Amino acid sequence: MQLFQWQPAKETLVAVTAGLAVIFLSLLMLPFSTDSWIRIIIHDIVMVCLAGILFPVLYIQRSGLGFTQFGLTLRRWRIFLPINLILGVFLLCIFVYWVPPEGFRFDSNRALTMMVILCTGVFEVIFFYGFLRTLLERAFGVIPAILLTAMFYSFHHVGFQPEFLLLFFVGIMYALVYRAGSSFLLIYPFFWGVGASYNVLIQSGEVSTIMYPGIRFIYLSVFIILILVRAWLKSRRQNPGG
Repeated sequence: MQLFQWQPAKETLVAVTAGLAVIFLSLLMLPFSTDSWIRIIIHDIVMVCLAGILFPVLYIQRSGLGFTQFGLTLRRWRIFLPINLILGVFLLCIFVYWVPPEGFRFDSNRALTMMVILCTGVFEVIFFYGFLRTLLERAFGVIPAILLTAMFYSFHHVGFQPEFLLLFFVGIMYALVYRAGSSFLLIYPFFWGVGASYNVLIQSGEVSTIMYPGIRFIYLSVFIILILVRAWLKSRRQNPGG
């Protein structure tokens, strides 16, 4: 794939529209308080589950391109997972050095909060770094796709973590690592999980509090498992020898 190119197609419009839709959904959260179930439903059900996971999974399946082309594959996991873990440990060391977790106590509520964060990470990995970046790369090349993906990633936080410049560079970092091996296993769960969890639980002063983490972890994890199992079973039926 070229670093720069100009081959926009119908799928490019799909990607841009989907990215703008996720930003719009985040904007819809702004009028509501952090403990409002309207806000939570917009984020968890509409943005994360439907727009962020279900839509790209269905689109990929119906496009005939295959999940592997989007980096959503378990291939080379013996290589990528250790790299992922090393990157996560390295990032944790940087965080601890620059922003020591003074007074931080790990309890059951924070554990559940971390589980919710990891669930939303499935959305971010599939939607931004797999689905959106791949379609943008097919249209504009590697570098524009990474920059545009980082932009969409940054602005989709408008409703709950308005730290746009920081998140833009975070988006570039994860997109570059993801693209290096064309696999989600290079960033999720360790590398991405450390960055997101430390930022939300300790570092950031802007991110909204994650309310009701227990019930949210239950329904988010159930939905994600059902969608991914369904996608896997359908792929197996379509490619019985794969």
